Amino acid sequence: MNQSLISSYVEYLRKMGYSAKTIHVYSKALEQAPDTWNTNVPGELYEHINNALHQKQEYFLPAARHNIKPASSLFFMFVTGVSFKAYAKQEIQNKSAYADILKEFYVYSTEFKHMTIMAAEAETHHVSEFLDSIGSFPDKWTEITAGYVRDYVCSRFSHLRPSSIGRYVTSLRNFFRFLEYKGTPVNPSVLNLPVTPADWGKANVPAILSPEEEIRLRNHYDGTDGISRRNNIIILLMLDLGLRCAEVSNLHVDDIHWNKGILSLGKTKNQHSRLLPISCRLGALLEDYVINHRLHAADGHLFLRRTINNHYTAMSRENVRSVVRRAFEKESIQGWWKGTHALRRTAASKIYNTGNGLKMTADLLGHESLDSTKQYIKVDFGLLSEVASPWPGGGSDGQ
Repeated sequence: MNQSLISSYVEYLRKMGYSAKTIHVYSKALEQAPDTWNTNVPGELYEHINNALHQKQEYFLPAARHNIKPASSLFFMFVTGVSFKAYAKQEIQNKSAYADILKEFYVYSTEFKHMTIMAAEAETHHVSEFLDSIGSFPDKWTEITAGYVRDYVCSRFSHLRPSSIGRYVTSLRNFFRFLEYKGTPVNPSVLNLPVTPADWGKANVPAILSPEEEIRLRNHYDGTDGISRRNNIIILLMLDLGLRCAEVSNLHVDDIHWNKGILSLGKTKNQHSRLLPISCRLGALLEDYVINHRLHAADGHLFLRRTINNHYTAMSRENVRSVVRRAFEKESIQGWWKGTHALRRTAASKIYNTGNGLKMTADLLGHESLDSTKQYIKVDFGLLSEVASPWPGGGSDGQ
């Protein structure tokens, strides 16, 4: 790729306040981008970036593949002045053959299902790609079976991780549920598509942290400086209350009701507010952090990060996710389930297994559906065996 263009891109990131480390890894990733990216025509650049992202293994070395998506998104904005997601949304709207139904699906996702705008846009984009693969609307939607969707996903996204493939499948399954909601007949098989490929070795899902791993994670950020205190509280909010990364990054100081010991969440995934109890220990840590370590910021966000220009700005969802992932890496906590949501599943299982019902667990997690909560909790069979009554005709030890 053109080096002078990369140099200008680096200067653009500096002005945007990105850290030196981030600028370095993003620019190194762009160095491996194909020469087709040396264009200032938005439509051409959009198509070239999409093609390269779908064939990352061909263009980018392993070290760059993790960073190329955010790097290319910022590069697109640098060249065109428009965000990649905004342009993608406009492209979807411009596809006249599908524009009406995609718009309906987007409204259904945001207004009926209360999905966030970001999630609804992602699902609409996934569905748009799928409709493009069909070529034209089928005479009957019942002709589209689970097998057809499976073949599409396996051929188009074979290079992705199972969790990413599952996200595409979820989008398509939600689209067919939307059609059914409209009264359009669909093939029943597509409504039962599994989110992940069958793998009996993972039959113990939902996977949660072991007690030993949880302790290590809780104690990982044990420093007395402001960053360590901030990161420790982020981990505890996710392990104790089951907060999502986006919910953590959206917290404001005013969301803490000190006299009541309550945390108020407003900007949640389903747009519903909820109140969560703060333990004495977590409350003391929050008080110490706010009084002694957190610098004042105009927007009032609770968790801040320092930019390259020594300014302070609110942590993003990705910043919060990085805090958790660094702890995972340093503590050598590994597994196919490794990710920030493992903390939320661990919190859900603990809340449920300490005597709270499924409905209360769902309320604390912010789930509208109990079925969603069932996917998060893992029953503590050891605890159940301690409270179980003896089987008639035998002792509790099974004799």
